[in-house]
Order: sequence, then structure tokens, then C-alpha cells
Amino acid sequence: MSPKRNPLLASIIIFAVISISIVWYFATTDYPTHSDVFWLGVQSGFLASLLLTCLGLIGFLSYQLTRKVERK
Repeated sequence: MSPKRNPLLASIIIFAVISISIVWYFATTDYPTHSDVFWLGVQSGFLASLLLTCLGLIGFLSYQLTRKVERK
């Protein structure tokens, strides 16, 4: 791996770890989990975290693809 790609990959990994830790925190705390509003918030937070992770992966993979196409 070249040094230019390491920060991008590191940021994707950091976003994934932060996303999982936020979801884990909300799922394991003693909030009133009987509330539907709470679970809608957890679901939307999880989906937003998943969206950010997927967008990061799409950016990384498209960068890899453009570099591969430029080499040929």
C-alpha cells in the first residue's frame, strides 16, 4: 500500500469503529427502551452510521478503480 492510501483506509476503519461503539452504547444503556421513539432513534443512528461507512468504502473503491484505469 502506498502512503497516500493509508489515511483513507484508516479513516474508514475509524468511522466504522465509532459507528459500532455509538450503536453499542445506545443499545446497552439503561434508557427507557420501551419507548418506540428511542428505538426509532437507534435505528436511524445505525443507518446513518452504516451510510457513512458505505460512502467511505465507495469513495475508497472508486479511487482504487480510477487509479487502476489510469495505469492501463
